[in-house]
Amino acid sequence: MKSTRFLNESQTVLVKQSWPMIVSNNFWTTFYINLFKRSPSYQLQFDRFAHVPSEELESNVHFLAHSFRTGFAFNTAIEFLEIPDELHKILEDLGEKHRKFHLTVEHFEIVKDLLMCMIEDRVVPTGVPVRDALLVEAWKQCITLVIGVIMDSATATVN
Repeated sequence: MKSTRFLNESQTVLVKQSWPMIVSNNFWTTFYINLFKRSPSYQLQFDRFAHVPSEELESNVHFLAHSFRTGFAFNTAIEFLEIPDELHKILEDLGEKHRKFHLTVEHFEIVKDLLMCMIEDRVVPTGVPVRDALLVEAWKQCITLVIGVIMDSATATVN
């Protein structure tokens, strides 16, 4: 999943305009709960809440903190879409921090697929099918970019 370098201007505008709607209503806690339901072994990657029952995750301070940090990272990515060099540096640094977890391309593909499913579920139809399709496509490009850069950095072989 090699990442593209940037989104075009209209894609950037669509992503930034729709971001508040997409991320509302506990998006990141819901994301992780869905991820752990889909792939239970992923929860074991998180020492501080690896064995917390799913019904208790939303009240676990470590789970909530990690969800918040993920949201903060994505907010930063969205803010920097118009500054691709800075965005890539931020995402590469985040990927480097994830190297120690020995994540695979498959891990990142599952995260990317789940993010897109959740985003598509939260896109409110405008009644203009062409605009709706452009919005979903902009999000696909954005998620491919963000997850792709993190993945490339996290899975890179360090010499």
